[in-house]
Amino acid sequence: MPYSKSLQFDEVGTWTEIKLEIIRKYAAAYSKILSKQSYIHHVYIDGCCGAGKLLSKDRLRIINGSPLVALEIIPPFEEYYFIDMDSDKVDYLKTQVKN
Repeated sequence: MPYSKSLQFDEVGTWTEIKLEIIRKYAAAYSKILSKQSYIHHVYIDGCCGAGKLLSKDRLRIINGSPLVALEIIPPFEEYYFIDMDSDKVDYLKTQVKN
């Protein structure tokens, strides 16, 4: 399903970029620990995933949002659930994820 050509990335400031760094570090540690537990099936759930790309007001450039940050985590989660109420953003995210 094609995404809307009028899709605009959410503009974010410093706090969001800090939050993304926290997600990056926390999720990597969490995944590393849980991936070693054979009895645990660990998943990543993002309830407001957006389009996967954001516009940084401070850097004046496009940056990866939380879904793309999560997909870069090593070791990877066993499953990912990306949810958003804006179907245009979800459709765009699907174009960013080759899976």
